[in-house]
Amino acid sequence: MNLEEIMKDHGFNLSASCAGKASYTKWIKYKGKRAYITVNDVSGDSFPTTLEEPVRVTIHDLRSGDEVEPAQDIGSLSSYLETLAE
Repeated sequence: MNLEEIMKDHGFNLSASCAGKASYTKWIKYKGKRAYITVNDVSGDSFPTTLEEPVRVTIHDLRSGDEVEPAQDIGSLSSYLETLAE
């Protein structure tokens, strides 16, 4: 199973902006409002390419795109995905 399939299994889709930023995204409810999670590499500009790679996870308001939580840097993508299974 490749990384994109693993992320799809966790509800994430690959997304790219016209500015060239790529991330995995997932729509969620956050404090009763529509929001989305982005998972990027630690630079914040691209998506992770391996499960061992450190990632930056951010929650954004769906309407404005503003961050509703400060970005979290996590030691590896696999560590982050394990927290979703809990």
